[in-house]
Amino acid sequence: MDFLDYCNSHRILVAVYPPHSTHRLQPLDVGMFGPLASAYSKELSNFLYWSHGILPLAKGDFFKLFWRAWGTAFRKKTIISSFKATSINPLNAEVILQKFQQEASSSDESSSSVLSGDNWLKIESIIRREVKDFNNKEVKKLRRSLHHLSAQNSILKGENQGLREALKVKKRHQKKSYTLQLNRPEEYHGGAVFWSPKKVRQAKEDEMERQQEQQQLQLQKAERSELRRQAQLYK
Repeated sequence: MDFLDYCNSHRILVAVYPPHSTHRLQPLDVGMFGPLASAYSKELSNFLYWSHGILPLAKGDFFKLFWRAWGTAFRKKTIISSFKATSINPLNAEVILQKFQQEASSSDESSSSVLSGDNWLKIESIIRREVKDFNNKEVKKLRRSLHHLSAQNSILKGENQGLREALKVKKRHQKKSYTLQLNRPEEYHGGAVFWSPKKVRQAKEDEMERQQEQQQLQLQKAERSELRRQAQLYK
């Protein structure tokens, strides 16, 4: 709660991202670190070129090169565009969701020209259509082999899917949550939380209620302990 109080007092809005999503949602990862790496590589290449490889790169040289690269990459225009590309400002979830929709459609198109092992009936129909001598011994052997491989593929695919689901369940059981110990919102989005001022105020109220409940429990324990002590004295 101290962290949220600090951010709130310094006008910082806190957003908690789901695991493995910063490459899509973090402005630094999306639009800043790439230009910074390119700018630093350019500064380093210039340093090596003008020194003819004679001078070693010392700590002082590193900061000088890095600071120039930082000034080149971290400009106001780039920062604003990075926040816009990650839909943080302005806040617009569709910017990110559309990227996933485009990737899904392109992957479907790329795989449409290839038959999977599950489509053995289609493979069989292609063989019947393209092969002239259908009763040839080698053709029959090929058909049986394809059917066998298709069946094996379906079995392994089902086993693999089952093992993956079991592993996911096991990981959920073992995984420890490091999210702030506050009430989870009614709508859960895979661990993503945007701590607006309203949510911060609600979290403070919830935290106060929990503290009051704990104090009440401690008071009740103390009263019961005192009653037991007095009962012992009367015996």
